Amino acid sequence: MKKQFLRINSLLIFICLMIAQSSFSQTIEDCYVDMPDILNPTLSRQNRLELVGYHKAKQSDSVVNRFGNQAYLVSLDSLGKRIVVRNSSSSTFEMKLLSLENNVKVISIIRTVCAPVCLSSVEFYDTAWNAIPLQFTMPKAIDWVNESALPKDQVDVQWIKNNLDIGFVSLTFTNQGQMIQATNNTLDFFSEADRKLISPFMNNSPILFKLSGRVWVRN
Repeated sequence: MKKQFLRINSLLIFICLMIAQSSFSQTIEDCYVDMPDILNPTLSRQNRLELVGYHKAKQSDSVVNRFGNQAYLVSLDSLGKRIVVRNSSSSTFEMKLLSLENNVKVISIIRTVCAPVCLSSVEFYDTAWNAIPLQFTMPKAIDWVNESALPKDQVDVQWIKNNLDIGFVSLTFTNQGQMIQATNNTLDFFSEADRKLISPFMNNSPILFKLSGRVWVRN
């Protein structure tokens, strides 16, 4: 009973602090808690508030989502303006605050679903939650292959190119700077035989994209 009281009391203190800070510039915590539910339907606003509140109060980093499963706060970096939450056992939600020219703020969201191969999508919003067009071209699996180095006398180059024209790519924001890291998971989609054939020609290193103006460019 005492533990429950302390937990509720800590949460109330956090809520009061958030209200007191509302007149200042938005923090990553503000953006995460106050975003429209449609952008993160797995967790209600109350879920999100509790998740951040418990973390700040050094209590549990998990809550029960709308489907009765556990959701976990994986990482919260207030200075780096980035939060990562595992909404369910197969999905992750990531948010980061970015700055454009004239200190214009952008709320960036990455969603990753693993079913079972992981695949991400990325979206960008202004502080009024209007979608904005920051140009990001999702890499394909073929981007991890040096096509000119493929031994044409040993493999069917066109077959490899056709199979890698799609891609299961997961994204994440880097801890420092305004960059997105892309990881190629496409090999996990192939049969073991095809994986053995293709993997020798693929580079496993992540690809980094840097925000330049309003366009994401390969670093």
